Amino acid sequence: MFILSIVKSDEYYRAILWAKHGLQRIYLPVGHKTRSPHSICQEFGDLEVLRAPREIKDAPGIQVELLYIEEQEGAINFKFGVLTRKEGQMTDNEMLCNDGMTPAFENFLGLIGEKTALLGFEDYRGGLDVKGDTTGTHTYRTQVEGKQIMFHVANMLPFTKDNPQQVERKRHIGNDIVNIVFQEEYDEFDPCCFKSHMSHIYALVSYRA
Repeated sequence: MFILSIVKSDEYYRAILWAKHGLQRIYLPVGHKTRSPHSICQEFGDLEVLRAPREIKDAPGIQVELLYIEEQEGAINFKFGVLTRKEGQMTDNEMLCNDGMTPAFENFLGLIGEKTALLGFEDYRGGLDVKGDTTGTHTYRTQVEGKQIMFHVANMLPFTKDNPQQVERKRHIGNDIVNIVFQEEYDEFDPCCFKSHMSHIYALVSYRA
């Protein structure tokens, strides 16, 4: 059982999913064709939808309850994006195309979290697939004062060769409110290079040997 809340604007759909494993939020661009609730459900990779969901409209009581649940859930579980940035890279597409792990980046990830296998993972998963490894085999996670944090590490998400936009990576990173940008050498960074309606905080981390 799950509940999906959808709000449509001129530019994008804002969708919030409540399921037994927690809450997830995504933003999807509005295309030429109207998207059905069923097609939006399919954007949540770990959600099994066997039939079209039943729509509930004009139910203010349910809206109030969902707002309350969203506020409570947001104080418990978090998902942060983590990207690497090479010198001279000026767009989010360039950063999302970075593949592989350097020793400095692995050291940084080890400082902020614990490397975790996704297959069979039973705790908060932040929208990552724990049944079929379609969103990578491992990630990093941590817990601070009882609050769980799942990191969406771009370099550990599936990489599609000859795809400059890396849609699968952007689907996660672009929907994270907080993104951590790691660069091995300091370089000026402009957060406006990220084209996301969801991301609001960018933390820039530079490595010093």
